Amino acid sequence: MPKVTHAAVLFALLGAAPAWAGADTKVLDHHVANMKAGNLEGVLSDYSADTVVVTPAGMITPDGVFVGSELRKLFSVLTDKDHLPGNKTMQTRYQNAGADTSVMQWVQFKGTPKEVSGYDVFVVRGGKILFQTVVVNAAKK
Repeated sequence: MPKVTHAAVLFALLGAAPAWAGADTKVLDHHVANMKAGNLEGVLSDYSADTVVVTPAGMITPDGVFVGSELRKLFSVLTDKDHLPGNKTMQTRYQNAGADTSVMQWVQFKGTPKEVSGYDVFVVRGGKILFQTVVVNAAKK
């Protein structure tokens, strides 16, 4: 039986189709560029005042949920000097998943023992990210 990934289930549930417009990829490109640069203020400028970001529980906080002004805590960690090397190596590609929704598949340190990958689901409206969830794939053995 083939292995079913979280991304495959998500695509099936959302009915991903390339004909849909998807999220505003200019916003996502701006987000990625600022993550790679470690530009906290640039990253935060992409989010609405009431954005919800869900990360794996325990990654930064016990519940992994950040709302509005709490995003500064999350992205202060993710753009710090310890995370910048991984951010700089990040490769991304987008999959449209609805009129304002995209799945961004990403990999850091590709092809090295430090490789980490996952995907983020973004909902973007009016040029701002309203919702994001982060999924980190299990480490390769």
